[in-house]
Amino acid sequence: MKAWNLATRQSQVLYEELQLLKRNDSSLVSPRTLSEDNTLVAVKRGDWTSGFYPGVLWFLYERTGNAKWKELAMETTSSIEAEQYNGKTHDMGFKIYCSVGNGYRLTADPHYRDVIIQAAKTLATRFNPRVGCIRSWDHNSHRWDFPVIIDNMLNLELLFEATKLTGDSTFYHIAVSHANTTIKNHFRPDYSTYHVIDYNPKTGAVQHRNTHQGLSDESTWARGEAWALYGYTMCYRETGNPKYLAQAEKVASWLFAHPHMPKDLIPYWDFDAPNIPDEPRDVSAATVIASGLLELSTFSKQGKDYAKKAQTILSNLIDNYMSPPNKNKGFILLHSTGSKPSNTEVDKPLSYADYYFLEALLREENLRSERVQSSLVKKDPEGRLIYFPDEKGNIIPDFSRVGYHQGDRNLPSVPVTITIKPTLNGHDQEAIQAAIDKISAIPQDKNGSRGAILLQKGVYNIPGSLTIRSSGIVLRGEGDAEGGTLLRATGRQQRSLLKIVGEGEYMEDHARKKTVKEQYVPVGTRYVIVEGNHGFSAGEPILLSYVLNDTWIAATKMNQIVAREGTKQWTAKEYNLKFERKITAVHGDTLMLDNPVVMAIDPTFGEVAVVPFGFSGRIEEVGVENLRFESEYVSDTDENHGWIAVEMNKVENAWISNITARYFGYAAVSLGPLAKQVTVTRSKCLDAKSQITGGRRYSFNNNGQLNLFKSLYSSEGRHDYVTGARTLGPNVFSLSVAERVHADIGPHHRWAVGTLYDQIETDGEINVQDRGNWGSGHGWAGITQVLWNCKVEHATVQRPWASGQNFAIGVDGEKSAGRFTDRIDGFWENQHKKMLIESLYDQQLNDRLKQ
Repeated sequence: MKAWNLATRQSQVLYEELQLLKRNDSSLVSPRTLSEDNTLVAVKRGDWTSGFYPGVLWFLYERTGNAKWKELAMETTSSIEAEQYNGKTHDMGFKIYCSVGNGYRLTADPHYRDVIIQAAKTLATRFNPRVGCIRSWDHNSHRWDFPVIIDNMLNLELLFEATKLTGDSTFYHIAVSHANTTIKNHFRPDYSTYHVIDYNPKTGAVQHRNTHQGLSDESTWARGEAWALYGYTMCYRETGNPKYLAQAEKVASWLFAHPHMPKDLIPYWDFDAPNIPDEPRDVSAATVIASGLLELSTFSKQGKDYAKKAQTILSNLIDNYMSPPNKNKGFILLHSTGSKPSNTEVDKPLSYADYYFLEALLREENLRSERVQSSLVKKDPEGRLIYFPDEKGNIIPDFSRVGYHQGDRNLPSVPVTITIKPTLNGHDQEAIQAAIDKISAIPQDKNGSRGAILLQKGVYNIPGSLTIRSSGIVLRGEGDAEGGTLLRATGRQQRSLLKIVGEGEYMEDHARKKTVKEQYVPVGTRYVIVEGNHGFSAGEPILLSYVLNDTWIAATKMNQIVAREGTKQWTAKEYNLKFERKITAVHGDTLMLDNPVVMAIDPTFGEVAVVPFGFSGRIEEVGVENLRFESEYVSDTDENHGWIAVEMNKVENAWISNITARYFGYAAVSLGPLAKQVTVTRSKCLDAKSQITGGRRYSFNNNGQLNLFKSLYSSEGRHDYVTGARTLGPNVFSLSVAERVHADIGPHHRWAVGTLYDQIETDGEINVQDRGNWGSGHGWAGITQVLWNCKVEHATVQRPWASGQNFAIGVDGEKSAGRFTDRIDGFWENQHKKMLIESLYDQQLNDRLKQ
């Protein structure tokens, strides 16, 4: 806290001092150091240090969440963005990535994304494939032909980022080539570094090994060794190549085994300086080492030692090298060395020392918190979610508009209209059904409710099924624990004990159908553009209708399923996907939608249209609460008894809460394909009784749209939290546990779209994969399936051959190869790590409700 308090105060002072200089020279953009007479030295945007002060301001915004620092960071960043086009410098990473890169990381501003990409393109023009490196300087041509300095390792991060932003691996390959060539030529056998390697640009041969800022050509310049440690740690993070990890570890070993490394671990400016201990220190080298060590500690088996050394450096910097408050024009740290051979910036503050100091402090705090963020969706410093698109613009979609009234209303407390006790003559089913029929005749109130039926404590024997066919009815018990209200499925037949079902189908108005404009529409988009005059209005329900074609079938290879008896190849006519949406606003030919696109619209794969529809037979405002359901059974494998506790279809804005279902063969809750905006919460499915094979034990089964399953528990199931064929989202399973499982959780077959598995914990598996010829040809189980912060025994998450991506983010469990080992991995990130955002669904909902 002491360091951050000082950093906050000093950075404000430094900003004010910079403004004073800019009054006389508006081209000055960033502070660099102090002069010999301790006046502020500021630089123009072309200076290699111009990006560090904006980076310091971004770090302050990250640490404090104070929008003031964001505004100042944006202001100072904007003044150097034009460097993205400067092809005469290799320092693009230092200038652009330390400023614009941090801005993008903390805001997801697409403008910053564009600057990063252009800067990488510009930097790539300095790459010589014959040499295998990016040229560093253009100056001092009498000394060298193609100089490459060890500092240049830190500019590679910009290139790695550009590949992630664009999907263009050219940047990645340039960075890897540079890193590999530098390993080959910049290191001595003991892993100390040369500062400058001069190459023959025509042959790639090494011509000279020099220094520019070190003591001599064969000495080890301290900051150069620091750049090597930091650079190869970063390269390992970006590539996973173990040789980069090994290189960083060997550099670290050299540093801390060197007899001239001081006890406080703040190195002298050169390890071979002749007058040690009476030589200047280089605090900037110490900050780079500390930051690099902290990241290295997360990868290496020697991580605890590295973290301890980094903490020692930071403690000593805080105790002995920080500026007094309001002094030194606002710099944070003192006693750095820029270039001793030229006697410049010796024993002075430097902007990059402050930058890597704050970066190290942030890394150390993050390590202590043991929490990580996703690179795709994260909290910004002010606590709101920001989303980072892939090269096509796809983002993790917003899953918050699901469940009862899309989460905008709490579940209602409906007054009791009829109270029932268990009958003495065993006619419980008739009595309850009569109450349902009676309450169905009562007019709905302004909230759509007719009233609740309260079933008092006791046992109600149900030899058949109870059916609710009208809106506004709540069936409520006095508790789902033993001794509460128990509905028991008696007799020897498979059926649903409670069926809640409307009537009819979609009534599609094809006369008003409008085709979506032929262009790629990324996942996460909340609008579509339609062709021609449409006549749509806000509030109108529509189907976003995907009519997929044979090209799509071929691209997903679902016409090539390896056949066995009963296998059916997929056909296009089976894949007319109808996503229910509501128009929230109309802007010319652009229709704003209540829920996002969860499968990218790609004209190559068929036509997408907006189709108005009605559904007059769908019922609503129906609830099931505080009830226990049990089925009689003969044996553990009995199949002739109660099959589903609660079945819903052709219903919307309904709920099931606080129920327990036990001994059923199929499910506690099963939602049909026309069940929409249903919340299922705080419920259990226990001890299923059936054979353990296909078509059984789907504890909480969803085939509908925009449904929320939250805070559930299941045991002895097969597919506990599961979707079926062509289940269209968004849908969410959240904060739920499955134990003693007999199969896997996840999309079961035939292209479920847009499901979030959020904080699901199981002693089995969650799988999103090509299931091939299982069943009658399950094939690809789903797309835009997001596993977030789940705990599993094993997980398989694969990417289909076409049409999108699946995600495993923060999965605590082992990664499995799946049914087919040649399928492409989905997006895996932060495996075995704790996510800062524990529940993505809760965070998305909270963000939206605060708007």
